[in-house]
Amino acid sequence: MQAGNFDCYALCKICDEFPFPATPWPRSVRPHQKEIMWNQRNLNAPPLVTLKSTLPAREMPEMRKSLEEARKCLSVALLGPPAARISRSIARMSQQFRSTVGFKSLRKMNIALLRAKEVKIVDCVENVLGCFPTYAAESQGGARLPSRQYIEYMLLRMMGLTRILCRVVFLSKEVARFFLGTINRGHFIDLGTMILATVAEVWKHSKDLCRNTVLMYNRLFSMQRHFARTESVFLKGFSLPQRLDQWLGKEWKETLEEVTGSFTPSKPQSQFVEFSDEEEDAAGAPEETQQPVPMELDEEETGIVIDRQTLSSHTPHNIFDKKSLMKFLQDESKYRKLNDSRRLTKLVSHKKWQKFQEKLNEASKNKSKADLMLMFNANWTNLVKD
Repeated sequence: MQAGNFDCYALCKICDEFPFPATPWPRSVRPHQKEIMWNQRNLNAPPLVTLKSTLPAREMPEMRKSLEEARKCLSVALLGPPAARISRSIARMSQQFRSTVGFKSLRKMNIALLRAKEVKIVDCVENVLGCFPTYAAESQGGARLPSRQYIEYMLLRMMGLTRILCRVVFLSKEVARFFLGTINRGHFIDLGTMILATVAEVWKHSKDLCRNTVLMYNRLFSMQRHFARTESVFLKGFSLPQRLDQWLGKEWKETLEEVTGSFTPSKPQSQFVEFSDEEEDAAGAPEETQQPVPMELDEEETGIVIDRQTLSSHTPHNIFDKKSLMKFLQDESKYRKLNDSRRLTKLVSHKKWQKFQEKLNEASKNKSKADLMLMFNANWTNLVKD
């Protein structure tokens, strides 16, 4: 074979050994892909036909009452307003938060809410309820009710809806955990508060709707034996679970459990309100730890005189947090042992200095930063006076 020319004979032999399909694999027969009926978005419903059922006349009102309750409690209308606010929030936050974990979880939750709306489980219940007669059939004959295939289709849609709602509940916790941390750090407080309120509303309604769907599924599954079957097969080897809560398993337990703990790491409450080291607010600390000590200052007091030649940063005025306080105490103890001229407690006895140190070390473990600074200033003034 020369350069630039193709060997047609060799190419044909390769094609004969490794034939390629003329058209791509269709979605329904792709290899290594298992179709799950409850997870199909475009699952075609069986024909809605009525057949003579074996439902006794005395159970007809109970069956009709159950379907009417299902039509009311399975409506996703309550999720409409918060879902709309989430969509607008995503459009507003797409530039600043596009790479954050909370924003990605919020987008996933928005997609899950759209999937829950596409299920249209209320329409299925209304179709079944519309086939029920307005009168009670006689015990000898029996009423004409929808086929069992359509009841199975309605149960399948309930299974898919509960999976979606469990995912919404899980994602709402993830979004709340992220934005709570953002608010605690003092960033985007207005936006984070609005997102938390909206997500809390979605979490509550999704949880109630999931519980109602599981309850209605278990009730309707026990009643499907009274509906007659047609000749066509709908499930095609798929078997419906007898109890939907057992089928959900771990997801059902996580959905039902109440949120008792905090979404944020366990830290003292005082640390969440201290947004900066320059500005401190003693009102943010817990009430039981707020014991401000009044500072007594004389008019003639002008502070500690420091010689310019021995100018040092070892002064009580450079203390602004716990770390600087501990460093000041260590340096002062070292200067006292060495009889250094930089020591500030030359006239203070060893016993008083030890007591002063122990009192501050104990207070640093329990008190907030603002209360610790107030206590140090008051006790330091009394120590120097004495």
